[in-house]
Amino acid sequence: MRRLSFEESATPVVEDLYERLRRLAVEDPREAKKLFLATFEANSQELSEFLVRLRKSNEGRLRQVVANSVRAHPEKARIVPELIRWREVESDEFTRRAIEGVLVDVDPMSIREGTTEERIAARSDLADTYRYVSDRLRHRLRNTMLSAQAQANRLKKVMTADLGPEVQMIVAKLNDAMVSLGRELEATDVDPGYFWQRSIALADWLQQLNLRYATQYTPINLRLVNAESPPVRIFASDYLLETIFWNLWLNAHQATGVSCEITVVFQVTERELDLLISDNGEGFPSDLKDIVFQQIYSTKNLGRGRGLLEIQDGVERLGGRVELYEVNPGNYRIRLRLPLDVE
Repeated sequence: MRRLSFEESATPVVEDLYERLRRLAVEDPREAKKLFLATFEANSQELSEFLVRLRKSNEGRLRQVVANSVRAHPEKARIVPELIRWREVESDEFTRRAIEGVLVDVDPMSIREGTTEERIAARSDLADTYRYVSDRLRHRLRNTMLSAQAQANRLKKVMTADLGPEVQMIVAKLNDAMVSLGRELEATDVDPGYFWQRSIALADWLQQLNLRYATQYTPINLRLVNAESPPVRIFASDYLLETIFWNLWLNAHQATGVSCEITVVFQVTERELDLLISDNGEGFPSDLKDIVFQQIYSTKNLGRGRGLLEIQDGVERLGGRVELYEVNPGNYRIRLRLPLDVE
């Protein structure tokens, strides 16, 4: 066998696109983004081969590079089918969020078109839903336990001073909170209907949610504007709606205290339901308008603030969008846009 000369052995190995991007994704993400955009705009065979390689497991870092690169690109529709495939198998939360960020302004109806494989990939099957639930379960249980803990603390304070009707009321609320915790566990374990999407009259659903919230925490004065007639229907699951609105109710309650008021203004366009949501708190300051749904944020203690990310994730899973809108200078509130159920 011929021995390599010094010059031959010193020749560097030529990296293909996959290897170069994999290295740059760790060493210099900005350069990785530039390289991918140049390849994407060239639209070469090398690009097609690279995207196919990203279908295999454990490619979250590179998928995130691709998604962040094309998020605002005018020709991103060219790789939407690949993004849909990745979304269905991706386990890393931040990569999924990057992919969803690309798809957020893609027409849901156009995603359903195309090949059979693409249409199947666009649907979240039950197994994927359960995986989503398991990722969120810790946060949901923690929020439910906050109610039990609050009532227990109140009980401790009054036990030594008053054993009358107030004690009985607190004990009843504590019991309701614990029962609700048990129901959360049961729902995620044995009730697949809780996760199935169906046609829902949203105004009625919100009224029922508000009644259930009052049994666990405290009554909230809910005002629905332009929701009376005709009933506005969306296609959603109870689980995703609870992920969105229970977090909104909790955030408003924590920001305003026991005298919480929430106003939801319904605005119907041709294909969307536009919801403007505000409470009697101070709202979001202007310096948070671009980051509040991009990273964990909370005015409370460290380790909180996941709820806003869950709101965005739930809305985007329904094919909608969430953003902040300015009600007056420097005061921002939440705006949701959800596809109407038109069938």
